[in-house]
Amino acid sequence: MKSVIAVAAPDTFAADRLVDDYDVGRENIVELGSDQSELHSDTSGLLIYAPDDGTSAMDVSVLVSLALGAEIPILGSAVGMHRLNVALGGDVARKTPEHIADETRRRNRNSIFLAPGAKVSSTIGGSGWLTLPCNHKKGIRQSDLAPDVMAAAIGNDRVVEAFEIPGFHWVFGVQWDVFGATNLPRGFDNVLMAFVERAMGN
Repeated sequence: MKSVIAVAAPDTFAADRLVDDYDVGRENIVELGSDQSELHSDTSGLLIYAPDDGTSAMDVSVLVSLALGAEIPILGSAVGMHRLNVALGGDVARKTPEHIADETRRRNRNSIFLAPGAKVSSTIGGSGWLTLPCNHKKGIRQSDLAPDVMAAAIGNDRVVEAFEIPGFHWVFGVQWDVFGATNLPRGFDNVLMAFVERAMGN
């Protein structure tokens, strides 16, 4: 059976980056439009991505439900994390003005705690407190998380930087832009690589 990554990222470069930087064949990618409500029968992974300055809106609730039913990995990044949370039954993201970089500095910095034993921290390869650059207009508080979802990384201001579904399912939501993870501490790029490897059956 062919492995197919469904990319729910209208008007972005996500599919091209998977091909160019992660050696995913173009024939192994299906780009989903904003009105898409079905997954290809060979879908083996669902990537929900939107940069924090993106403007396109996409309801991914049906896609997430189908992916969960098929027990395939799901990754939501940046605004895609917020959409994944809503699709799982959580609340919409709130404004986080303190996380927006101002004109005098390229990035704010935020202390976050990676939960020991969480799948996200195991994938990254570390846990505990660390400092991240941040620049996003909205974020999710712990009280906004969907049922059965746990915070895997949380800032000292209580903004959730990553969440996951405990147990069997490989479902991650991360606040950072997985295509810009090389600007983050070592190991953060492992999240997208792990997703691709699982989706492609490696």
